[in-house]
Amino acid sequence: MAAQPAEPTVEGTRNALQGRTRNRRGCMHTTKKILICGSGVAGPTCAYWLHKYGYATVIVERAKALRDGGQNVDIKGAGQHVIEMMALSDQIEAKNTQERGQKYLDADGKVIAVLPKGALGTLTNDFEILRGDFAQVLFESTKDHCEYSFGRFVTALEEKAGCIAATFDNGETEDFELVICAEGMNSSTRDRVMAAHTSFRYLGACMAFFKIPRREEDDGWAHSVNGIGGTFITLRPGNEDETTVLVTFLRRDHAITEDTPTMRKALLRRALEGRGAIADRITADLEAVDDFYFGPMSQVQASAWSQGRFVLLGDAAFCPTPFTGKGTALALVAAYVLAGEINRTADHSQAFAAYERLVRPYVEAAQKQLTPRRIRLMHPKSRAGIGLTHLAQRLVASQTVQSQFGPSAAKRAHTAADDFVFADY
Repeated sequence: MAAQPAEPTVEGTRNALQGRTRNRRGCMHTTKKILICGSGVAGPTCAYWLHKYGYATVIVERAKALRDGGQNVDIKGAGQHVIEMMALSDQIEAKNTQERGQKYLDADGKVIAVLPKGALGTLTNDFEILRGDFAQVLFESTKDHCEYSFGRFVTALEEKAGCIAATFDNGETEDFELVICAEGMNSSTRDRVMAAHTSFRYLGACMAFFKIPRREEDDGWAHSVNGIGGTFITLRPGNEDETTVLVTFLRRDHAITEDTPTMRKALLRRALEGRGAIADRITADLEAVDDFYFGPMSQVQASAWSQGRFVLLGDAAFCPTPFTGKGTALALVAAYVLAGEINRTADHSQAFAAYERLVRPYVEAAQKQLTPRRIRLMHPKSRAGIGLTHLAQRLVASQTVQSQFGPSAAKRAHTAADDFVFADY
């Protein structure tokens, strides 16, 4: 488990700034102080760059501490370029899950196709790290110059002339120059300010992810399995004694009325029933799972990313769903651009407009890669459909396809940072 960081408080931040006076507009005089809601990927990355430009940042996080472990995240393309600019490649490599590649299996575990790391079509990248481990790397790189406050969240925001006042769950109020909301796709802070601008695009499936104990058959490869009825399972290497699980299955209705973990686990069991030995293993371990997430496979599509001194970042603005494999890269790129534009101009409205103008096309291109139709194709319902999927998997893994198309794919991956044109801030 990742070491629990010290728990800085909003009160501590306030005491450190004693002696400030209110200006005639009713705002406390602060030195370019920015509040960031959320300690995942986007928030700390933005704090890193804002510090480079001389801004003071406070990160508030509803959770009591950084979450350890979590699901595998892929850092690739332009996101990898941001990591290199932050000089974090070595720290991430030290926590690499060492995933060797991807194997497609049938429902009982027989190998259908093998795609080693670097092969055309594999989900395995050079940077494979658990989300919690990545958050820990970002925390370590920012903790000395960013005030972290865990177990805190915003309950109200009031914009004034020259600042924005944030009220926290303990009733205390602080003034900030800006508020950056990077809480994730289900952000409550976003919904307090920009609910009218936020919509969700349901892709026709539900997803669950969690961890189970590692077994002998977990050989360092990602194992992906299609099941009848439109289920898809992927097991991946986690920490030393754990395997991460991602299950997706087709579901017409996006509304999930089951509102407790127990009820949602029961729904997942029904989806996995009769899906073979690998599904049986998951259901056998499900009762003891305590990090269970279950929800609709949806994309966040915000018609605007800012309002006044409040701006959205990361999944709170544009969650593409884990199935794109691009959520982390989008968060890293957007955080870099937002910080750079805030520093570039004293007018926050111009900075936010430039940030959205630069990043939105990149986000929309990633989101368009997934459609409800494509999700249905990836989740065949019938045995015949699964058989055709297995043929396609064997074809992609074949020496003919890999030798003919693999080198060009590798070249594209090597220059993937070019898929976003970075401004020099």
